[in-house]
Amino acid sequence: MQLYLAPLQGYTEFLFRNAYARHFGGIDHAIAPFLPSGLGATVKHRRIRDLWKEHNEKLSVDPQILGKSAPEIVPVAKYLFDYGYDTLNINMGCPIPTIRAKMRGSGILAYPEMVEMLLEKLFNDLQNKISLKIRLGNESAEEIKELLPIINQFPIKELIIHPRIGTQMYEGTVDLAAFSWCVAHAKAPLVYSGDIFDLNTYRKLRAQFPGINRWMIGRGLLFSPFLPEIIKKDDCKWVKTEYHRFWEFHSDLEEQILTFRDRPKNQLNKLKEYWRYYAQAFQDSKQIFYQISRVDDIEDYRKVVNEIRKKSIWKAGLTETDQFRFMKSL
Repeated sequence: MQLYLAPLQGYTEFLFRNAYARHFGGIDHAIAPFLPSGLGATVKHRRIRDLWKEHNEKLSVDPQILGKSAPEIVPVAKYLFDYGYDTLNINMGCPIPTIRAKMRGSGILAYPEMVEMLLEKLFNDLQNKISLKIRLGNESAEEIKELLPIINQFPIKELIIHPRIGTQMYEGTVDLAAFSWCVAHAKAPLVYSGDIFDLNTYRKLRAQFPGINRWMIGRGLLFSPFLPEIIKKDDCKWVKTEYHRFWEFHSDLEEQILTFRDRPKNQLNKLKEYWRYYAQAFQDSKQIFYQISRVDDIEDYRKVVNEIRKKSIWKAGLTETDQFRFMKSL
């Protein structure tokens, strides 16, 4: 069984990936947050900083590109291949409305003929192995029944499926019946991605889909960095004796952000953003996030974090009510 780190834009860039790998285990591979296509025929090396080799020695990673046409994607893909990345993930799953409206991300799934033309061109023009990250469709889960036969025509390295449609964003429940149809009909190896927040959820999914051995974790890992290890050990009782590792990881990530990001305001906003998730690991989560959101500089931030560390109580795990309340607030 392999666990993948999901490409969460704004969260799982190399600063996070490296700090995470130094303090936690369980993740076998990562997909990097997407690079925009259309960087031009000559790709500037600074535009792929998240994928620089010196930034990715701790965790195996595949680059991801967001685009809808081969002329946009091919120059970046070739640059990445020459730089040493033999696998390229194409983002056909991003549900952000402004991206979908431009027929990118999950927006392209409403146009199966565009998907076919794109894949045909990529496989003709590139040496890269191609993986896809998709949803069940853009507006209807029925779209997958037209899309999957098209995808099956190509030697896709792996197919990562989030079993929602684009217009859902992250609302509602995942469509496990539609994913089950994909399991029965897909030719490429499948990776399940979506709403794995705790051990019980993973156990239920594993029991329902025993043939799946690749699982992608995203927001669940931000809620609890221990989750991949919990899943690998099939036990969560040990966490209560090791939550100090969260604080060691937090200090490491803070140092990385202060080192690699410019401007104090930019640094502070980045640190605060992670606490939208981290706060949920504590019993007084609402108050903690309120305190973090009110700080105006790094020193105040550190004072509040130290208070949280001294006084707040770490939860044993997230409940379904916690998850629902938090996701509705996003």
